[in-house]
Amino acid sequence: MFFTKSLFEKMLAAAAAAIEANAAMLNQLDAAIGDGDHGTAITAAIRTAAESIKKSGTFSEVLQTVGFDVMGSTSGSTSALNGLFFTGLGEAIESEELDADQTTEAFAAGLVNVRTMTQAKTGDKTLLDALIPAVEAMGKLKGTAGTTLPQMFAEAAAAAKDGAESTRDLAAKQGRARNLGERSKGHLDAGAVSTSLIYTAYAEAVKRLYR
Repeated sequence: MFFTKSLFEKMLAAAAAAIEANAAMLNQLDAAIGDGDHGTAITAAIRTAAESIKKSGTFSEVLQTVGFDVMGSTSGSTSALNGLFFTGLGEAIESEELDADQTTEAFAAGLVNVRTMTQAKTGDKTLLDALIPAVEAMGKLKGTAGTTLPQMFAEAAAAAKDGAESTRDLAAKQGRARNLGERSKGHLDAGAVSTSLIYTAYAEAVKRLYR
């Protein structure tokens, strides 16, 4: 099984469905320490990605287009950061079929591109608390003989879920929530939770399609 445009199209469709199903919950989480609109924003971003990837072109070209389309889907950091991830992912892809190691490298490049916009790191109570562990979990399998895409995305999903859950005990250091300081503790970060939902959907889609 290779990471291809066709496979990622199915992964994004699964992610969009998962996000849409949890949009109200994500808005509620965000309302506790933020603007209360994360569910709406991430739904627009991932729905845009799921539609944009259907466009014609090479895998690399289309993913870069996906990134720009996502960045234009809404205003705010949600679309900007997710768009940067897709753009970086696309820029790193050099073929139409990627093996597990090449897929890991592409996702790592997506994260690098996100970091050009934000100084957030793990522990800051942002989506990076889920995204960084997910990408790092993929990286830990790089070079391991026999690694499959389902295994790799399952590890990424588990790491993202743990990372999202860790935000409950963190004080926010970025965004509007940082103004609450210690009072932001006890609440999950909506961006980290949505990132976890996305990677769980990726993992489930890849497992379902594995052959």
